[in-house]
Amino acid sequence: MRAIYEDLVVCGVDAADAEDAIRQVGRFLFRKGFVKDTYVDAVAAREKEFPTGLQLKNLAVAMPHTAGVHVNTPAVCVAKLAHPVQFAHMGDPETEVQAELLFMMAIQNPDAQLETLQKVMKVFTDEAAVAEFKAAGDRESLYQAAKRHIG
Repeated sequence: MRAIYEDLVVCGVDAADAEDAIRQVGRFLFRKGFVKDTYVDAVAAREKEFPTGLQLKNLAVAMPHTAGVHVNTPAVCVAKLAHPVQFAHMGDPETEVQAELLFMMAIQNPDAQLETLQKVMKVFTDEAAVAEFKAAGDRESLYQAAKRHIG
């Protein structure tokens, strides 16, 4: 299953905070028809209850997502933020991470999209992949990293 689409890779998202980042990036998915008009609000609400921030060795990321009922077509929107924004840590909501990169997932059926989820999670454990995403300074290099590591 294809998860990465060139027009869902964005660089330089200038967000005030985590919710603003979620709303801006979610609108990319909505404008391209991948998600329903309920998706952005659902992701923002879910993030407050079940945070998705992760601190990797040299990079903090977040993986905002929500239930499949809000999704039209499965995809991953990869967004590099203009500056880090604070997300609560996935395993410890009291801990905050300064996320630089969002992997916003539009997942319809977690079982059917397990391979994509595994590829995203593998990126987080692969130091070379993390370094490639961190070093990506423009949309094209970010897209190439996403295509190579997620598909």
